[in-house]
Amino acid sequence: MTQGEGRKQTLADQAYALLRQRIVSLKMPPRMRFTEREISNEIGFGAMPVREALDRLNHDGLVETIPRRGYRVSGLTLKSVDDFFAVWAVISPLIFQLSAERLTPEQAARLDMLRQEHARAIKRPKLDTEKWIELSRQRFDLLVEATRNAQLQAIYRKLSAELDRIFHSISHHGEDVRAIFALTTRFDGAIPSADDARAFIEISRRKISEVIVEKGFDYPHGN
Repeated sequence: MTQGEGRKQTLADQAYALLRQRIVSLKMPPRMRFTEREISNEIGFGAMPVREALDRLNHDGLVETIPRRGYRVSGLTLKSVDDFFAVWAVISPLIFQLSAERLTPEQAARLDMLRQEHARAIKRPKLDTEKWIELSRQRFDLLVEATRNAQLQAIYRKLSAELDRIFHSISHHGEDVRAIFALTTRFDGAIPSADDARAFIEISRRKISEVIVEKGFDYPHGN
């Protein structure tokens, strides 16, 4: 499931997707300041598509407008991580519940393949965190698609970027990250129960907070 699926992508869509990925992957780190012109020159899009893309990113909570000075990538702090998981703990179980009720046989088969691929990725001696984040995203995209609930899909699109950004922010903390990722393999099925999902989210929140407190975020700090 992709934003804008079923219609041709505009230049603003392309600029939005590119900038969103840069922010999520921390190539544009939290609190980095920039202007519309700087971004236009860097990514090769005109002023109007970039302005529209930045408006959408502002709405998503990924960038902030600085009056008369340009923009800043939204900060990532221990509190913002805690706030995110407070919301995700409500939304994620609902995604699991609705998808379990509405999953088609084809979607169930794809989901099981992703679950098996995820389990194999966790067992590899060298953990590829980029690969795991991508697999996790594909898995949730499929689950949200299966809910067939447009309102829930819109909420998920906004939250998914911050979820990826949080995992990218600690992605080089090796075995700490593996321990968090490995938690999902304890579920027997491709879709955990709502109670299991809540328990997993709370454990993940605590472990991520511990990594942040003990070792800090893993990205260059902006101004």
